[in-house]
Amino acid sequence: MFPKQSGFGLPTALFVILVIILIVAAINTLNQINADTYGRQWLSLRAFYAAESGANLAATYFLSDLTAPACSNSFINNLNLSGNGLNDCLINVSCEQQSDNGEDFFTLTSTGQCGQGSGQTTRIIQIRVKAEIGP
Repeated sequence: MFPKQSGFGLPTALFVILVIILIVAAINTLNQINADTYGRQWLSLRAFYAAESGANLAATYFLSDLTAPACSNSFINNLNLSGNGLNDCLINVSCEQQSDNGEDFFTLTSTGQCGQGSGQTTRIIQIRVKAEIGP
């Protein structure tokens, strides 16, 4: 009545299901890695902008009539940013003074840190300012 069956369909179906499960697992892993990378890139960008903000703030002291803090390793120390996009970011700026041919130059090294624990990112920006007004 029925043709002779050798039972080849069941192993084939199991093999196809196994391959599909492995493909879905690989796609899921790639999606997770992509999401983690995107989050780190976003945090790194925020740290860069925090460092840039610190450098700009420090340069303002030397390029305006504001009274600058003493030029030292803690020129701006642990400034906590709370604005949109930069919450949970800290700025530290160190200052080093050099003189060349009777002119004063200030090297400002701004460090922006965003995030907590293993997800924390740090970016450093260094600028040099020739002070017309300042300390």
